[in-house]
Amino acid sequence: MKFRSVLFVPGNEEKKIKKAYTLNADLIVIDLESTVPDNEKDNAKKIIQNCNVNKSNTYIRINSNLDLNFVCSEKFIGIFLPFTESKNQLTEIHEELKKIEKLNTDIIPIIESQKGLDNLNEISNFKERIKNISFGSHDLAKSINLKVSADEHEILEYRKLIAKYSKNPIDTSYLNFKDLDGFKKSCLLVKDLGYAGKACIHPSQIEIANNIFNEK
Repeated sequence: MKFRSVLFVPGNEEKKIKKAYTLNADLIVIDLESTVPDNEKDNAKKIIQNCNVNKSNTYIRINSNLDLNFVCSEKFIGIFLPFTESKNQLTEIHEELKKIEKLNTDIIPIIESQKGLDNLNEISNFKERIKNISFGSHDLAKSINLKVSADEHEILEYRKLIAKYSKNPIDTSYLNFKDLDGFKKSCLLVKDLGYAGKACIHPSQIEIANNIFNEK
């Protein structure tokens, strides 16, 4: 499964959610995790319900396993799982989903810790629900006190490792959304490593990602 552009949208911002479905992202991820304040997470679910989103190309980035009931009751097709670190973690979610899901729910693990990197082999081999792996460099960098420069050379080896274990992986977001040239260079770099797409945090990044990852 290939996703060239994966647009992340805060679950508590109605205008951004509605705007997302006027754009050309391959996949939209509505966030219940880091972009949503703790006191807004319950309200975010109500906002998502009221937006009448297209669930055929929408995943939810969950904040905790407690969000699985919402995902399944609303019949979303998949989740992004922050801080995926072990097969046991995936097994627990897999068993919970089997009890409550109304359709088969995909899981895209986000690798954003050293423990997740250390356990990439067992994570990638969890074939029951995983077709792609996503890289989250920003939290990884924070956790190991790594300062990432403009050319991102500090995370090159981590990117290579994820590409080694995942078919069609999704690369980390590029936070300076005003620097489209930097975003383009980042896309080109990871495409050469074997990545199939990139996380986007702004509409201006979508077509760049679509064009670059569409090329042979």
